[in-house]
Amino acid sequence: MNIGSIICAFFALAFAIKLYGVLDFLDYFEEIYSYHDEECIKVMSIGASEDHNKFNDNSIIMTQWKVTDYVPGEDRPGAMYVASGFLNSKKNQSTEEFVAKDLKIKELPIVNYPENVDFHPHGSYILDRELYVINHAYDKGGERIDVFDIITTSSDIPKRLVFKHSITSEWMKKEFNGILNSLVVVEPNKFYVTQYKGEPDSFVDDQMVSHETKALIEFLKARFLGTRNCHIWYCEYNSDEVNCRKVASHFMSANGLTHNKDYSKIFIADQKDIVIFDRDASTNDLLGRIELKAPHFIDNVKYDQTTEKVYGGTINNLMSVLKHKFPDESDELISGAVEISQNNDGKWEAKEVLSTSKLHCVSNGLRMHNHLVLGAGGIGYEGILVCPVVSDDTK
Repeated sequence: MNIGSIICAFFALAFAIKLYGVLDFLDYFEEIYSYHDEECIKVMSIGASEDHNKFNDNSIIMTQWKVTDYVPGEDRPGAMYVASGFLNSKKNQSTEEFVAKDLKIKELPIVNYPENVDFHPHGSYILDRELYVINHAYDKGGERIDVFDIITTSSDIPKRLVFKHSITSEWMKKEFNGILNSLVVVEPNKFYVTQYKGEPDSFVDDQMVSHETKALIEFLKARFLGTRNCHIWYCEYNSDEVNCRKVASHFMSANGLTHNKDYSKIFIADQKDIVIFDRDASTNDLLGRIELKAPHFIDNVKYDQTTEKVYGGTINNLMSVLKHKFPDESDELISGAVEISQNNDGKWEAKEVLSTSKLHCVSNGLRMHNHLVLGAGGIGYEGILVCPVVSDDTK
């Protein structure tokens, strides 16, 4: 064999290894299955709901807006909703009965919001009865984080939001246009935020290429070229000035963001990895990177104060998402939820607790008392899925 043949064989082998890695990542070889979803109930009282935050043990505040494929000038207003009644659920009650009798879902009125700014909510966070919402306002307001007071009923259920101020700047509007995803607020107006795309949205030639195709192109660049140009930022806002700095880098797509009980740990969902950092509270630096493999592609992650675990929404077969583009419906579009916790040896584990085709392309999973609540607003599938927590052995 001459040197040319050896070189060709080497490159062919290298390409085959890369190709296998891509197909494996896309779940090409994975079995499609449902798991613990027999009693799940889909509720259509809300549209595409990307992000959910637990307000208290009885209620959730949820976004409504389809994140992908926005066209500048398009009339696609967002909204905020509340789901409540979770403490009324009984352990032996069916999910169907709970949804019919106890679950209440209502749109939250927003008071004093600027008339000249669009509201396109993505990630959100609640701190001390203030709601922080990432808003891709694009041509009518630019990238911003809107801050609201949460006004509640006598039974402490959110009933309206009162606009306070927006955290934004010309720099944010230019550098972060459409690419901020999730945030964790550690003090009023001090927060970590994820950047899930490498470059700001420009909308040049966007209408010629679908969201799924653009995502696949970016994925292939990352897999074949090693491109990892997404970051975690720490920002402080004071007197109309925003100062941000990178505190972690080298992510394929820094997506969901959460923390543990005392904020000493920060968790980032990065496609099929969950990256865990130690947080230095004095400097807000992130240290000691640990990468934990997730069972599936993981989107948003949320810390649950009751169980002291982290829950996340997953897309369980990426090949099916490429095959069945939104708004297709198919039993092959499998999504689910994962639970992240420490075992007895102190090691972090991520285990699957739900797999289902009843709601496609899930972006968020919350634990609420006896139930898991899933939303899927990113790609655009409407409604939420309410499922009983199953306590037997999980995958």
